[in-house]
Amino acid sequence: MRQINPSVKVITILLSALIISFSPSVFWNAAIIAICFVSLLVSGCISRKVLNVLLPATLASLSIFMALLLRGGSGEEAFESSGNFLVVSSSASNLNDALAVALRIYAYAFLGMLFSFTTDSQAFVYSLMQQCHLDAKFAYGVLAAWNLLPMIRREYSQIKLALAVRGLKIRPWSMKPLFTALVNAMHWAENVAMAMESKGFDENAERTYYLNLSVRYYDFLWAIFMIAASMAWIWL
Repeated sequence: MRQINPSVKVITILLSALIISFSPSVFWNAAIIAICFVSLLVSGCISRKVLNVLLPATLASLSIFMALLLRGGSGEEAFESSGNFLVVSSSASNLNDALAVALRIYAYAFLGMLFSFTTDSQAFVYSLMQQCHLDAKFAYGVLAAWNLLPMIRREYSQIKLALAVRGLKIRPWSMKPLFTALVNAMHWAENVAMAMESKGFDENAERTYYLNLSVRYYDFLWAIFMIAASMAWIWL
C-alpha cells in the first residue's frame, strides 16, 4: 500500500466511499472493511492508532444501529400503544438496514485509515503537484504549515508552563496560551516566506523535484480492484 501513488490512492478511496454510501448490502460493506483491514495488516499499520480511530467509530456505529433498529418499519412496529417505549422491531429488512448503515461507518473509518496510515504527507503533496498540477505556492505552504505543527504544540506547552511558573492559573478553556502560540506561529510563517524568497523561490518557474513520483501499472490495478469491490453489490 505504501507504494501506491498518493493521488491515485486518494481519488480511489474517495470514489469508493461515495459508492458504498449507496450500498444496502451488509456483506459487501463487511467485505470492504475486511479488504482494508488486510491491507493495513500487510502494510504493518495495525497499532494502537487503529484502536484510537475505531473507538469513536464504534460508538457512532452502535448509536446509528440502535436508532434504526428501534424506529421499526412503521410507527406501530416500534412504539406500541401500551406505553412500552423501547420495543425493538423484529422486521428482517429493518435489521438489515441497521447493520448496513452501521457497517458503513466502519467502512468509512477503515478507508480513511487506509489512506492516512499508509501515505507520507510530503509524498502526497509532491504527488498533487506532479500528477494533479497543484500550484507550487499552495503546496509548499501546506508543507510549511504541516512541519510547523509540532513547533506550535511545543510552544503551546511551554507557554502554559511559563504562565504556571509565574503563578497564573490557566483554565482548560483559556485562550491566552493559544493566542500567544498563534502569534509566534505567524512570525515563524513570515520567516519561512522570507527564507523561500531569499533562496529564489518562484512559483511560475520550471522546477525539478527531489522526489519524483509517477503512476505505474499496479496503481491502476489497485484502483480498479477497489472500485470494483465497492460496486460489486450493484451486480450481485
